Amino acid sequence: MSESDRDFEKYEKLKDNYNWFHSNYEELKRDYSDQYVAVRNKRQIDNDYNFELLIKRLNLYNCDESIVIEYVC
Repeated sequence: MSESDRDFEKYEKLKDNYNWFHSNYEELKRDYSDQYVAVRNKRQIDNDYNFELLIKRLNLYNCDESIVIEYVC
């Protein structure tokens, strides 16, 4: 698999995770209001009120995974 194919695959996973987040926003809002929510493989994997703590807990320094983190208002 070429590097561009891998990059496209990562992009598709990110897009799927963003779409899942927005499709499930109301449920996430009910359960995780005012928190950052991490999504991988179209499911919520972690959440926290503090973004930096969430990043540390997920160990996302220089991460190459397709994880979406969004704030739920």
